Amino acid sequence: MKAKVFRPHLDDVERLSYGKKASKRRGTGSRYHCHRLNQEERRLFELAKVSHFLTVRGNGYRKERKGSPLQNIWRQRSDALATLAVCVEKRSTIDAVVIDFSTLRVWDDASFVAMIVNNVLKAKYPDLHELLVEDAVVSSLIQTPINWDAIKTRPIWAINERLITIPCERDVAKPLAADVVKEGSQFILHEFQNERIDSTSHAIKQVIDYDGSDDESIDWNDI
Repeated sequence: MKAKVFRPHLDDVERLSYGKKASKRRGTGSRYHCHRLNQEERRLFELAKVSHFLTVRGNGYRKERKGSPLQNIWRQRSDALATLAVCVEKRSTIDAVVIDFSTLRVWDDASFVAMIVNNVLKAKYPDLHELLVEDAVVSSLIQTPINWDAIKTRPIWAINERLITIPCERDVAKPLAADVVKEGSQFILHEFQNERIDSTSHAIKQVIDYDGSDDESIDWNDI
């Protein structure tokens, strides 16, 4: 039986994007994490809904908001849909594809990391795969413990990101992001949402060997 974990409702995500209070699930928003989008951010948000990955300039940070509302709202939407939060960050010299596995809300994401690493990077982008292996990016992610209690009960803004960041050339970034999204659509999560097994060492080997304080009483003008 599929375990119930905290996830926002899509209509609450939309409400947050307009600076409104979540109406269906208390705690979805937070006064400390900006979500309200401006006109340009909304345009990018609507484009991301079509492509299933977000594209931002830099990391989307807005000084006047002291945060990245577009990144935050995309993470909320990905959480609501139980999908990877995939983002292309357009930088001055080289872009980066950032993949956040935390939105899957599973007790062990090793097999899902393995699918991305092997079925996408190793199979289609061997040079990028080699860089990740050399930098021990994947092993570092798998060795970072998942707080299962938080995953089950807390909104996504209160959960640590679980990131793989892949620097790449601009003409590679969007095709790579699309391939990651496509592979992520094959994920079957329910077996990883009803228990927790401490298997860190096995998880690392699996990736290498695999083949195939919230407050809803908010002054929303502050956000």
